Amino acid sequence: MAQPAAAPTFDAFEALPDPVAILAADGSLLRANPAFRAAIRHWVGPQRPPWGRAPAPEFENGERRFDAPTPDGRRFEWVERVLDDGAHLVIARDITRHVTAAEDALRAKTTLFATLTHELRTPLNGILGMAGLLELGKLEPNAKTYVGAIRQSGELLLDLITEILDYSRLETGRVALESAPFDPEAAMQDVAELLSPKARDKGLEIAVTMRAGAPARVIGDDGRLRQILFNLAGNAVKFTETGGVTLELAPRPGERLRFSVRDTGPGVAPEKQALIFEEFMQADAGVARRHGGAGLGLAIVKKLALAMGGEAGLVSRPGHGATFWVELPLPRAPDEASQDAPLAGVRIAIDSGSALLSQAPRTSVASLGALPVALDDQPDVILHDWRDGADGEAIDAMRRSARVVIAMIAQEERRAIEQCREAGLLHYTLKPVRRRSLADRIRVALGGATDGEVDAPPPEPPPETLTGLRVLLAEDNPINALLARTLLLRAGCIVTTVQDGQEAVSAAASAAYDLILLDIRMPRLDGLEAAQRIRAGGGPSAAAPIVALTADAGEEERVQARQAGMDDFITKPIDAPRLLTVAARFTERPNPATFSAD
Repeated sequence: MAQPAAAPTFDAFEALPDPVAILAADGSLLRANPAFRAAIRHWVGPQRPPWGRAPAPEFENGERRFDAPTPDGRRFEWVERVLDDGAHLVIARDITRHVTAAEDALRAKTTLFATLTHELRTPLNGILGMAGLLELGKLEPNAKTYVGAIRQSGELLLDLITEILDYSRLETGRVALESAPFDPEAAMQDVAELLSPKARDKGLEIAVTMRAGAPARVIGDDGRLRQILFNLAGNAVKFTETGGVTLELAPRPGERLRFSVRDTGPGVAPEKQALIFEEFMQADAGVARRHGGAGLGLAIVKKLALAMGGEAGLVSRPGHGATFWVELPLPRAPDEASQDAPLAGVRIAIDSGSALLSQAPRTSVASLGALPVALDDQPDVILHDWRDGADGEAIDAMRRSARVVIAMIAQEERRAIEQCREAGLLHYTLKPVRRRSLADRIRVALGGATDGEVDAPPPEPPPETLTGLRVLLAEDNPINALLARTLLLRAGCIVTTVQDGQEAVSAAASAAYDLILLDIRMPRLDGLEAAQRIRAGGGPSAAAPIVALTADAGEEERVQARQAGMDDFITKPIDAPRLLTVAARFTERPNPATFSAD
């Protein structure tokens, strides 16, 4: 009698839906289930693990987990466990679809941010442009102040919009860094002066100091550094109620520079310091509610510092302020001029009720070779922090004890200049104090230089250089078109205005122009496609210089413009000197194709 066939045994290992394999200690493949054999299509053995050449972390308690691609590009989540007999159990899960979906979502978010920020920039660029146009006219002093406030507020808002877009780009690793010579002290000073009105409104001082040995010019990305400093100093002003904020530059070994922003605010609790550079984190929720903000500023600082090959950090004690710093590799520029000591041997004393202003100028003048001394130690120069209601007798006493007394006046309080003169103080410098301007002022006051030898303004280009230049302007936004057209007409240009790319192509095909300005984003036909058609059309303006106008200063649009045959690039809001400089360059040599990045 025939025996019944044995029922096949169930093998759970073979039935597992995820790829699973057992490897020998040397990596040889001992066993693999069907899912593993179907998913892992390359040979597996010693020196050739299932994840190929991708590095794997060390084992912790006999196990490690990590994500890594296979040689064919698919991404897997791996779990490797050491068994009792020394063999390794490997389990894999294909996460390619999830990774692709996450990357698609990130790209969609970046596109959304880019679209929103462009739509926000368009009216804001119009506001800034028209404010700039107003400044070119004759205004009463008060009106000039109001227009300046409009420009400053608009520029701050534009910076915020740019930061949102930058943050979205940082998330995807899309940060284009420039490398050009620049003055790091000027970058710090510009940030301090931009934040000075806000600090002044809160009764705070803001100052810039340079340590001895700091370079005058370095190679790096000036714009990104300013963005970092503006975030750090802006936060410091926001969260400081009394005292002030100091921006300091100090040289470090290995051609690195450390930029520090020190405040006299509430400080940061130790348990918050490790998290404060993370996205949407605030050191104090109560303070954050009072001052606002999304908690992105310090996250951007950290990401930018890392992208530039540097690092960011914090030193703080609650109740004793905070010092935020970034250290960046910024080599000296080859054309850096040798730094002398213009104030060598000059004895300088500081008279200020502010602890910050008593210290910051001391550091700066010491870096210029001066000798900081006490008020009663026979100074040559006294730097007097001017305040309303200054004591006339005290000023007379200072004038008798020093060769020169120089008043330090807030840039927002220029009316105090006349008050100083009435009090017998003929020399002054504006706060935040510019180190080099202070050195020049001291030399003039001591008779070592004349006013004509320092602070000489650069010569202005002759206005007739653009007379008769035929310009085709394609801009769909009427405010931006009015701004550009007005600036060009004032310079003597003959301007033809069209509203989209299709009209620009038709105009360029029917008449000769010396210069074509194309907005990149226009209806019907964008500026990039219009440039390509003008170049390919062979018309009377096919070889004319074409300059892109755009609200996005990103490297991606720069590359696209160059590929479309454009010769240069102007970023909105349209800046009059920049626009006229570009236009003038094309009157000297036709179609130079310089594609300037400045």
